Amino acid sequence: MAAPMADALATAVAAGNMPEVQSLLSQRVQANVQSSQGFYPLCLAAFWGYSDMVELLLKHGAEINACNSGTKWTALHCAAFQGHGKVIMKLMQHKPDMQMKDAKGRTAADFASALDAIWPFFAAAGCKRTAKSELIRLEIVQKVKDTDPAVPPSDVLHFSRPGSAYVMRSQPLRGQRARDVQMDAAAASGDVLMSAGHRITSKTQPAFNLWRT
Repeated sequence: MAAPMADALATAVAAGNMPEVQSLLSQRVQANVQSSQGFYPLCLAAFWGYSDMVELLLKHGAEINACNSGTKWTALHCAAFQGHGKVIMKLMQHKPDMQMKDAKGRTAADFASALDAIWPFFAAAGCKRTAKSELIRLEIVQKVKDTDPAVPPSDVLHFSRPGSAYVMRSQPLRGQRARDVQMDAAAASGDVLMSAGHRITSKTQPAFNLWRT
């Protein structure tokens, strides 16, 4: 498939533009094709939490175990990292490979192990919860000062204790530096006004908590 069409689909998915995604799919744009930046539409939809779009892409042949370039994240990795329970439910119906590992050897269940809200989905699938010490080794969580005003209370993980707080580590979606990923995502969402060093603040786009520092 020509790269412009694949990129058009990725852009529409990242922006949450369901009518445009439906239009492109009706024009026989393949649901299971990587953009020029190495992103699969299903992974993008899962990352941003667009459960209806995830379902639509799967109905149009999106491969449940397709991996983004760089990080080798599947859609399940993306949804687990972001804690999108509704997306995870949709993905589980298509029997994803729970043993698939990303470029750093981490499964989606490893990411889910840090989040109480979504862990039951993985427990029901027979996964064993990863211990805190292993999550630290895998660079999924990190210890922070529990008095750090930059850390919202909602970001503090369930196994934190007074004086010993833990949060999810920032993870670049494509495997490069955070600033580079921000620029890529800005381009994918049409935000051509974004300059290096500035976060995306458009009210129509999801918050870029993936690159929180």
